[in-house]
Amino acid sequence: MKKLAIFVEGLTEQILVRKMLQAVLDRNRVAIQTVKITGGHNVRMSFTVMRAAHVDNLTEYYVLVYDCGGETNVKSYLMARQDKLISNGYSMILGLRDVYPNFERAEVPKLLRGLNHKLPQKRAFTRIFLAVMETEAWFLGEYRHLKKVSKKLTPAFIEHQLGFNPQTENMEEREHPSEDMKAIYRLVGHDYTKKRDRLSAVVNKLDFHHFTHGLAESMSSLGEFIEGLEIFFKEEL
Repeated sequence: MKKLAIFVEGLTEQILVRKMLQAVLDRNRVAIQTVKITGGHNVRMSFTVMRAAHVDNLTEYYVLVYDCGGETNVKSYLMARQDKLISNGYSMILGLRDVYPNFERAEVPKLLRGLNHKLPQKRAFTRIFLAVMETEAWFLGEYRHLKKVSKKLTPAFIEHQLGFNPQTENMEEREHPSEDMKAIYRLVGHDYTKKRDRLSAVVNKLDFHHFTHGLAESMSSLGEFIEGLEIFFKEEL
């Protein structure tokens, strides 16, 4: 059984990664466990299982998703757990976090270099990816899901009301995509919040075939993350 660990910034990425893998892979072949990490630095790290994995004789891939509770924890937690994961048979270790709010667009190349500087590669492929500027840019890029919220939320309507078009523009160029999501939802009397039920509702509406193929080709940060996953899953995504 191949094993993959993914360290994500928070709840948004945790839900997205889990749903994406379940959508594009046979659920009998992949087992996904979600764990919340707290502590670290001068406090002992603790681990809480949020969603347990179901493993049976059909399982080919085991994915452990760590919710790091903040973008600044992704690399430190990854580094702290790397040796243990490798000794337990993990062949790939990935990280995923936003750029905003602690960094600006111009700092993305430097941030990526810093995050991946001196990450050991000898025993497991290890890399940290960025969502530019936030994971919500990817949600906006899959604009067709917005019509499942309300038929009124066409790209033309959004452009008329808010001044940008998620169909014709690259949403990675938006500075605060989560604020854009809130603004779009408010147009039809809905809320976009970071609550689990709301995030799950949004992610469940995404077209993951388009998300991992067409959209990944037009949004570079998403494409790079998908490429990392494809290495592990032998280009099945």
